[in-house]
Amino acid sequence: MLRIIGGEHRSRLIQTPEEGTVPTKNRVREACFSALGPYLNGAKVLDLFAGSGALAIEALSRGAKEAVFVDHSPKACAIIRDNLNSLKETGEVINADYLSALEKLNGAHFDLVFLDPPYAEKEYYQKAVDYLLSHDMLNPSSAVVVEYEGELDLDRSGFEYSKDYRYGYTRLIILREAKKA
Repeated sequence: MLRIIGGEHRSRLIQTPEEGTVPTKNRVREACFSALGPYLNGAKVLDLFAGSGALAIEALSRGAKEAVFVDHSPKACAIIRDNLNSLKETGEVINADYLSALEKLNGAHFDLVFLDPPYAEKEYYQKAVDYLLSHDMLNPSSAVVVEYEGELDLDRSGFEYSKDYRYGYTRLIILREAKKA
C-alpha cells in the first residue's frame, strides 16, 4: 500500500502491484510535486509506465483535471482502476506498451507527463520524449517529469528549460515548455 501525500486525497492509501513495479518514494513524490505546483491546476496528465498510478493520482488529488494512465501489465491496469474507484476519481486506463499507447493517443495534448519506465530500459526515455515532441502532444507551458537511477543521456534540446534533482539514488529531470518548430 502507498499513501497519497497531498491534496484532496491526502493520507488515503492506494494499492500497488506486488511485483514488476517500484513505486516512487514518498520524499521524491513530495519534492516533485512541490516543483510542479503551478503545472497541476486544471492539468491534463499522462502517466506512462503508470504501475499503481500513484503519480497521476497524486496530480489529480492536487488539482489536475484529467489523467491518462498507461501500463503494459493487465494486473497493474486493474489496480489503477481499483485505486481510481476507491478515490471516486476517473481516468482513462490504457493496457498497452508505451509506444502503442502514444500512437493511440496521437492528437491528444498534455500539460504534464510522467515518464518513469523500468530503470534498466534507458532507450525508452528518449523514444518517449521524441514521440511526444514530434507528434506535438505537449501543450504550451507543459512539463515532463523523468525519473531514473544511474546515468541517463537525454537530449533536452526540445525544451526551453530543464532542472535536475537528486534524492539518494533516484534522480528527476523536469523538462518545461516544449519548443515549437
